[in-house]
Amino acid sequence: MKTARGKSQIRELREKILESALDIITEKGLDGLTMRGLAKRTGMTAPNFYNYFSNKDEIYIHLVIRGFEMLHADLAAARDCYTDKTARLRAMVDAYMAFGMTRPRYYDIMFTRPTPKYNDYVGTPLEQVSAVEYKISMDIAALALKAAADVLAPDAGEAILTRRLVQAWSLMHGMITLNNSGVMGYVADPAAVYHTIIDEFLASLSPLPKARK
Repeated sequence: MKTARGKSQIRELREKILESALDIITEKGLDGLTMRGLAKRTGMTAPNFYNYFSNKDEIYIHLVIRGFEMLHADLAAARDCYTDKTARLRAMVDAYMAFGMTRPRYYDIMFTRPTPKYNDYVGTPLEQVSAVEYKISMDIAALALKAAADVLAPDAGEAILTRRLVQAWSLMHGMITLNNSGVMGYVADPAAVYHTIIDEFLASLSPLPKARK
């Protein structure tokens, strides 16, 4: 008679499944993730996976949730270290850049690969779990908008602040992906240019005028 697994053992097995799935997605893409391949990678039987996840999409969504949870925690910690609004925004930019460069596998599935997003799961059995990922991502966007509003002008208007956020995000995403792909190294030392580029961009941001009513 088999002994029921304890909570710590269940957590360890889920962790093993998630880490192995992330390895496979990194190597072969989401299409390359199969229950059979995951079973071979983990040494578990394919039917056993269904005790933890319903299918490979649920595994993928949980990986994205974990990535957004880590990013949210990093940004919130950076925000809470400073009372000065400009220093706070800079710290959050640094935290985002550090996340992208030190956790490239998560960053890749969150922002770079053409993987399914929340809207793709609406109306499916996975909508509820995907909604968790969506909420965390929107919480991150709210954090960023608040930090930008504090520096640029709280009443500048959401449309203007959103454009500024997208502008900054595009710059950071470009530098992260060029760094992670190794391409930037052929042009410049990422560590030597990153801080200067961010400094110049933030310096170019002046307080915005109030939005017209």
